[in-house]
Amino acid sequence: MEKIESFYKEYEDMFEEYLENSRRYLKDNNEKYAELKNEYNKILEQNENLTWMILEGDIKGRNLSNEECFALSKLVQIYYDMQSIEEREIFFLGGKESYFFFKKIGILK
Repeated sequence: MEKIESFYKEYEDMFEEYLENSRRYLKDNNEKYAELKNEYNKILEQNENLTWMILEGDIKGRNLSNEECFALSKLVQIYYDMQSIEEREIFFLGGKESYFFFKKIGILK
């Protein structure tokens, strides 16, 4: 009998790369996701203090203005919206993998 490995077990060392490919696909093929990504980057470009805090992790001696607090709030909302789109995409990728797995073991013809 043929040994069938799970997708995760077979690609566990490349799993993050697989997820990153999914994000790249969304950026190139999902208009809403691309808009959110562009808006996220634009906010960071306009707020150097936030960029240092979020991307560099440099929070020592940095205080946020009211405007920066609103920008940070917007970044968090955009991030959650992007996560939601990514999670839906990953869910459907899992369904696709299940379909091919079921075909391989003969459950589907």
